[in-house]
Amino acid sequence: MSVRMVIIGSALAMTVSTAGAQVVLYKEGREGLTNPKLVGSAAWRIEQGVVRADIEMPEQKISARLSLRRNDGRQRSASHVVEIAFTLPPDFPHGGISNIPGILMTQSATTRGMPLNGVSVEVAANSFLIGLSSVDTDMQRNVELLKDSPWFDIPVVYGDGKRAIISIEKGTSGERAFTEAFAIWGQ
Repeated sequence: MSVRMVIIGSALAMTVSTAGAQVVLYKEGREGLTNPKLVGSAAWRIEQGVVRADIEMPEQKISARLSLRRNDGRQRSASHVVEIAFTLPPDFPHGGISNIPGILMTQSATTRGMPLNGVSVEVAANSFLIGLSSVDTDMQRNVELLKDSPWFDIPVVYGDGKRAIISIEKGTSGERAFTEAFAIWGQ
């Protein structure tokens, strides 16, 4: 296990590296999105051409499954589809997750991300689909960001209106999964 101190604005965060990629949570505070805190890990893999991450945030009793697949269906309104499904404790203080406005790709947990071009919809309670744009220029930009960025930022709007950002590191296993997936997809 390794310990690292990170200064973000005026906030100090201690990150502890464990097995798997890191997950950092930024909660909304009085001054906006602050109070970064390492809350868990992500285990990445590829299954039948689909990139998957199992995300665990044990202190908050939250888990999530993220998957990214190429949309090879007849309806090509989206080049790729991202699915994010959260499992929340029954006593979750924010009343659930009401919106995931999109996904941003970033170089680290502390840098501002670049948004992927796409549309997000809620498909069930705490479960969302994000269709990435199939317009050629958007698709090329999205694929480049997915390949080159080591972190995902997922903005979250809770049921009570509060906001957070969940930053998820690809890590070594995520990089391998993405490399393999894009090779399978021919991109």
